[in-house]
Amino acid sequence: MTTIFRMMRLATVLFAVVAFFAGNANAQGACPDDGKVRAACTKELRIWNNTDSTIYAVLQGSKQLTDALNCTLADKGGGDVWLQAALGDTKDCHRVNNTYFAYINPRVGIPPNSFVSVNVPWWSKRKPGAPDLYIDWWRGARVFIFDDQNALNDSYRILKKTPQVEMATNSPVVACNRKAEGNTCRPGQLEIYQVTQEAEIAATTPFQLNEFTFADVTAVTDNGTAGGAFVDFNQNYNVSNVDQAYLPVAIQPVREPADIGYMGTTMSVKKFRQQLAAFTGADINPKKPTKWPIYNNPTVRGQPLYPKAGIRVPSTQTVLDFYMNPGFFPPPSGAPLLIPANNPPPLIDNLLNQWTNCTAADPRGCPDAKIYQEINQAFADSYAVYLKRCKNVPDFLKPVAGTNPPAPTLFAFLRFVYGWVPFNTCDPAVTVPDLPTINQSRAPIDYINVQYNYLDHSLVAKQWFNAYAQLIHGDVAAGGLAANAYAFSIDDHSSFQSNNGGSTPGGLILAVGGDNGLPNKTQIPPPVPPVYRKFGFSVSLGAPSAGGAQWERYGICNDSVTTLFPGSADGAYAIGLDPAFEKISADNPCPITLTDTKKRKYQLVVLKAKVPPDPIWPDFKASAGRNFDPKVVKCPALDGFVPPDQWCNFLNETADPTQKPPVYDIGTRGPLN
Repeated sequence: MTTIFRMMRLATVLFAVVAFFAGNANAQGACPDDGKVRAACTKELRIWNNTDSTIYAVLQGSKQLTDALNCTLADKGGGDVWLQAALGDTKDCHRVNNTYFAYINPRVGIPPNSFVSVNVPWWSKRKPGAPDLYIDWWRGARVFIFDDQNALNDSYRILKKTPQVEMATNSPVVACNRKAEGNTCRPGQLEIYQVTQEAEIAATTPFQLNEFTFADVTAVTDNGTAGGAFVDFNQNYNVSNVDQAYLPVAIQPVREPADIGYMGTTMSVKKFRQQLAAFTGADINPKKPTKWPIYNNPTVRGQPLYPKAGIRVPSTQTVLDFYMNPGFFPPPSGAPLLIPANNPPPLIDNLLNQWTNCTAADPRGCPDAKIYQEINQAFADSYAVYLKRCKNVPDFLKPVAGTNPPAPTLFAFLRFVYGWVPFNTCDPAVTVPDLPTINQSRAPIDYINVQYNYLDHSLVAKQWFNAYAQLIHGDVAAGGLAANAYAFSIDDHSSFQSNNGGSTPGGLILAVGGDNGLPNKTQIPPPVPPVYRKFGFSVSLGAPSAGGAQWERYGICNDSVTTLFPGSADGAYAIGLDPAFEKISADNPCPITLTDTKKRKYQLVVLKAKVPPDPIWPDFKASAGRNFDPKVVKCPALDGFVPPDQWCNFLNETADPTQKPPVYDIGTRGPLN
């Protein structure tokens, strides 16, 4: 599972003003090991059980073997720059060589209609002589939720035979929050273990994954000699369905005021499983999927291995990974990980057939063929380099006889496509180039756009690039879960949140199977589309006046408003538009429709926008009485809308194809006073 590393791709440019402490071992850390108690250095993790059965939770403190100051992975085996920032100590790499599990009530679980609350410090210090001196609980952390005790016991029954981790005297430690009234966390059942390899939570175990990072630290740069500055105590988090969809979870920050909604879903477990069953065609047991594979729940000695587990749906990447190289449950079951183990069901056949058609020399019925071919080329190039560098290619990645250029099975090829990772499976490991970045290629942008082509109502289901993305994000009435959760590996745009605790140290609330326990019961809207200067243009909406109306909803290339604005610090927004995706032309103009919190309607119309590398708009410089090109933008006078001479006529256009990257922007005033 690689989702968590995306959470740490912070926009370091935004933090360049923060003073580096690189190389200064005496710098004050954000949470130093000096015996003092700092409120900001501990955050709350609160888990609500809104189901009708017991659930179980495990907090993971992750291994930290990444680039740190003066300790790059390639040079010294890495370390933990997060701990360096916390402790103010860059002399030590602060490697964390092991994973740690904190089991919360592992014997009794979290009862129905109750919650547990634990305090999670940035770090805990082990007794001298331990394999790791510190445990980092905040960087790349995970919370696993189970609804079957056998599933929890896959790891717990192994680890409870080993000694619990002993902490140094006065070390901060994960502990039950004694201040939370009604907290069902039992201090005697908060058990922390160093995880052995056989006790890692496996793909065979039914669980729901959630991820967070509780601080921002700048990335290490300049071959490990710069960066690493503590930025703030922001919390970054997501619900991850990258590998599977199993339980409905909503996440919201512990924050005063409670002005940020939840991400994920507050759907009941019953409804959630009905949606999963309808998508897969499986019966509720669950067995016999007729549309999409499901995880197996094999029978052992006449009983299901996980008697209380419900239907579990693998992601597209997981499905392809299985058919590329099937995995199996350990003995005594030995059953295949997914069913059906052979003959993939129709939705997978659709995906394979669609790829084959759309990447053919003469694709038919594939309006996104250019995007498919662009992505195909990026991965064909990656595979070619991989074959040259890997001297011990595993059988499931070897070229199929007769392919020219050499290519593996379609399952194997698409497993990497839908994971958006370069071909890198080799023993011993080899270095392969990264996939193209946004600065180099349209491929990443097009890849994300085509994941959402189910929103194009001119396409039928057989033409969807990823039916699983539709399941996670689609409307409930259309068979989806309406969840803002990670559906594929680079789904950052709709499925990642970063914010702070307001007037409190902060933390996270996880609500399972309902919204009880969430102070704010509104699902947070998706962020506005990002601006990619090299490939598109922006519509920059002016900030509201102090105490005035705010921007409320918008519609892109739509005469109606369709989407809530997510809320920004100053109420201003920059909406990115991609001419290649929106297909804006004289025959297909693009209305930008807005409403404010006083229910007033605004509209401007982009008349045309060419696709780069052509200039999107002709070079334009504002002059007296001429602040936008009427061949590019129109201000329509419409009944029920704010008149153009009160708002739209004051647009400002920027069109400078000579800049690198070019700048194309339409700036507006804020809402009327």
